[in-house]
Amino acid sequence: MSGQKIYRREIGNTKFDFDGNDFVIAFNEPKFKQSRSGGDFDLDAKLNARLVTYFLPAFEIAEKLDYRPRLFFVSGLNMALDFNAKNEEERKIIIANNKLKFDFLQSFFDKFFPETFSVIEYIVSQDVLRVSDEKLLQIWKVLEEKYPEETKEVKVSLARFVKSSLFNDLNSLSEEALAYLNGNPKELLDAIKYALSHLFALGDINFSGNYYLGDKPFVTVGGHHEEIFNIVRKLSFEFLNEFAHLIFDQEVFVKDNHKIVIETESNNPVPYNGFYSKKGKNRELQEVTYENERELSFYDEHKKLSSDLDYLYKFVSKENYEKFWNEYRNRYFDLKERYREAYKINKDW
Repeated sequence: MSGQKIYRREIGNTKFDFDGNDFVIAFNEPKFKQSRSGGDFDLDAKLNARLVTYFLPAFEIAEKLDYRPRLFFVSGLNMALDFNAKNEEERKIIIANNKLKFDFLQSFFDKFFPETFSVIEYIVSQDVLRVSDEKLLQIWKVLEEKYPEETKEVKVSLARFVKSSLFNDLNSLSEEALAYLNGNPKELLDAIKYALSHLFALGDINFSGNYYLGDKPFVTVGGHHEEIFNIVRKLSFEFLNEFAHLIFDQEVFVKDNHKIVIETESNNPVPYNGFYSKKGKNRELQEVTYENERELSFYDEHKKLSSDLDYLYKFVSKENYEKFWNEYRNRYFDLKERYREAYKINKDW
């Protein structure tokens, strides 16, 4: 199916015509950030008050339809554990953070949007575990042969994520940047494998026994950063639709999913990762979390982020959201301590 890019502000005036398709929206846990120059990578992606704004466009779109779809909240946790965690302690914290976000999302949407979807399924994608790294890179090799120009652009975009200092010139590539691309370093290959993993996390490729049910394609909804992954998904579809059963040597269900990218005016860092600023040698999370005890008014002073809260307040008043945020606090810390106990997390978290 085709892709569609739409500004968040235009959703209310846009007509959507889907054929009874269910929705999928995915999120992940990022790598730990470094708070101090030369210090530990000690900043994890804590639950923040902007979190729900990433998912709200799917609800706004669904409420305009003449049927009530099902929604899959899909966590790429298994991808995060593979690509974004360096040690066992980080893995445990990433797992706990992911569970805390799932619980917060369920509490919020059960309270404020209980009727938008027929059901909301909270899922950790499992199919990504059933594909080896070697198989992912074989798929990429085929894509490079079939679509050399398109895959070159994808590769440069992914390289810009992992080695931004080499790719800050959007108009030309230095000899050093070209050598980096041609050398295929591990971190770039990891980024390529991560991009390809979206085929399985977002239900384009479904193995027998997966949680995705029904014959129809899905509507996937993501932020502006998903556009590069959607290009990989689109390039892969025709090839895998014909040969997936041979490549994976098992029964495979391929879905030509409709891909929606939500653009915002500021293109903020995605809420589930959080926005970090650099002050001198220090990196600081510029979000409202339960740990830092900031008030929601913090966002009023950060215009880059306030647009997300303004969007939220179109559906849930500031007073009602502030009340919900404050009332959830005790549950959050109780759950956090339970996960600390259950997973034996020793790090200050």
